[in-house]
Amino acid sequence: MGRLVLVIVMLLISGIIYLVKAGASKVTGREVDFQDESRKVMEKTAKGIGWMNDQWEKAKSNANGGTMQTIGSGEFGSMSATEIIVRIKSNPSKYDLATAEATYIDQAVKKMNSNQLDQAEKLIMQLQPGEARDFMLSEIREKQYA
Repeated sequence: MGRLVLVIVMLLISGIIYLVKAGASKVTGREVDFQDESRKVMEKTAKGIGWMNDQWEKAKSNANGGTMQTIGSGEFGSMSATEIIVRIKSNPSKYDLATAEATYIDQAVKKMNSNQLDQAEKLIMQLQPGEARDFMLSEIREKQYA
């Protein structure tokens, strides 16, 4: 069903492009064919979908076997929260926003499990404001008062 909708949308886009080019052909004198325009739109769409699939596969491979496993494998050892934060912020090519936040959470959980709650809180404060940050801070507060 989704593919049918995609084909219909592509045909609509092709039709709009054809109408625009047909109007422009009156001025320029160049011939425009609907089938050619549809084929061009479909080819560009297929290339775009192929590119998106490649990006999806790269992201899955990084999540399954790449960056995430390297992060969790003890790269930070017994570093303090400040040292971890500095290492992540000084290497933006390795730690994009999502990877950095996942690392902060992972390391904060490790600090919480070893009762280093102040260190865990420093790491969690590096997260973007929102649900995840609020949840983790509430978990730290519960552990502090338990």
